[in-house]
Amino acid sequence: MKKCIIADAGPIIALCKIQELRLLEQLFEICCITKEVYQEVISGNDIAVNCLQSAVNHGYIKIETVNNIDADLQILLDPGEASAITLALKKKKYALLIDETKGRHIARQYKLSVIGLAGLLILAKKHRLIDNVLPLLIKVRNNGYWLSNHFLYEVAKLSNEKFDNDC
Repeated sequence: MKKCIIADAGPIIALCKIQELRLLEQLFEICCITKEVYQEVISGNDIAVNCLQSAVNHGYIKIETVNNIDADLQILLDPGEASAITLALKKKKYALLIDETKGRHIARQYKLSVIGLAGLLILAKKHRLIDNVLPLLIKVRNNGYWLSNHFLYEVAKLSNEKFDNDC
């Protein structure tokens, strides 16, 4: 895994809602977001606003300005995703934390190193920063993120956990 990561808004919001944003600081030496991602998160009216502002104030999430965002990306994706992918293209040594399907697909077409929230939680478990992945993903789902039972079952297999369909 890369030592530096660029994060999109979705995973930041999800980590804040389950009170696990600390994992970014514990897993990566550097975590960056773009101004567009920052604006997307703080435009909300929930726990993620204070959570992200605190992380930025404490210096473990850095805000970067991205100039010349690719026009095609601006058409295909929202401003946060487009700017995060553009920054990742400029900083090839960084991984990209993104969950949105279209954004992940485009990032992979550019041969970027991509990880999603579930992958990040599996990595955190491997580093013994959390005990289990599934309870956190179920908490994410209970906070409004759509995660299918099939997806949770697949993550359970990858993380050596048992998925109960009644979750």
